[in-house]
Amino acid sequence: MRGDERHQDQVRESLARLAELDRLYSEAATAGGRALAMRQSVDRLLSEEAEFTIAWFAVPDEDGRLRIRTTGGTRTGLLGDLVVSCGAGLTGKVFARGSVEWVDEYFGSQLITHEFDHEIDSEGVARLIAVPVVRDSRTIGVLSAGVRVPGAFGSRAVERIAAVANSAGLAASVAERERRAAEIAAHEERRRMAVDLHDTVGAMLFAIGASARNMHEHLGDDRLMVQRLNRIEEQAAEASRLLRESLRALRASPTELALSVALQADCHAFEERSGVHAHLISLGDLPVLPQHRINVLLAAVREALLNVEKHAHATSVAVSVSVNDGLLSVAVTDDGVGVPRSFDPLTEAATSESDGMGLRGVAESLARLGGTLQIRTNADGGTVWRARLPV
Repeated sequence: MRGDERHQDQVRESLARLAELDRLYSEAATAGGRALAMRQSVDRLLSEEAEFTIAWFAVPDEDGRLRIRTTGGTRTGLLGDLVVSCGAGLTGKVFARGSVEWVDEYFGSQLITHEFDHEIDSEGVARLIAVPVVRDSRTIGVLSAGVRVPGAFGSRAVERIAAVANSAGLAASVAERERRAAEIAAHEERRRMAVDLHDTVGAMLFAIGASARNMHEHLGDDRLMVQRLNRIEEQAAEASRLLRESLRALRASPTELALSVALQADCHAFEERSGVHAHLISLGDLPVLPQHRINVLLAAVREALLNVEKHAHATSVAVSVSVNDGLLSVAVTDDGVGVPRSFDPLTEAATSESDGMGLRGVAESLARLGGTLQIRTNADGGTVWRARLPV
């Protein structure tokens, strides 16, 4: 196969991968993990707890107002997509307070506002209970369940709806982390593809321009052919410029994903170099960081991975990133031989001759931003390298 045909096949393959990546990314972004958790929660309340005869799940919209997205056991369509202001009715009250609440006589209760009496009366609800759904210490919705016959809720009903809400929060958390992992992987793959396109299409355009320039030497006074070759050179140069702009866009990641995408790329690079399995664990939503802070954290992780590669004799590595108490923490944990003792590379001498300036330099960079780097032996074996920065 000629070289240009081989390049064309590589380009077609790269573009096909890009199309497939866009499809997978779109599916990941709209997979509806939260919607599935809502539907399952409502169905569980109605199928597993005979006392409840109607239920709904409300989540906040962009304006901070609750909107009922999922219903079950309804007789009318009045509750579907109903907007509930924070504090309004029992559902809005629970969202505002973040605690389970119930009313045994809905229409006679003085503990709630009554903006939704028409909807509740049309559904025949006599008593109602609601509980917040929490993910990563944040209320992401309210699960409400009602009964159409008079009476009083007992502890079993409270415990049941609380358990279902807890399960919904956990399911939503898992779905969000899976979506985020897919999003990080998609952007990291985009960066890889940008390199592939640069090496294939970029090389083709360079070869076209170079060939056109070389042909000038053999044309003599053929003005028409010279003009055509000049046009080819101009078009190749313009195509190269457009390619560079496209590659910049392809490599770009959303600012809130910049750190995670870069860490994912470092994990892949480490795995390819060392043959040691490495994976990224992103715990919760991460803040948007200035690029210079991202660079300092990446330098710390790369130095940690380099030391693992050289000294740890590990079989697996995990890079985890999380935010707690105003500190962004990035930890590199391996299952290798460990270090003789825990130490702070900023204040203590390194534990081996090959440590030293790299770790100290990283620790100093973190310290200038108010952060720390600590190295300790894991209780289960191996080493934990942890960089922290205030956010």
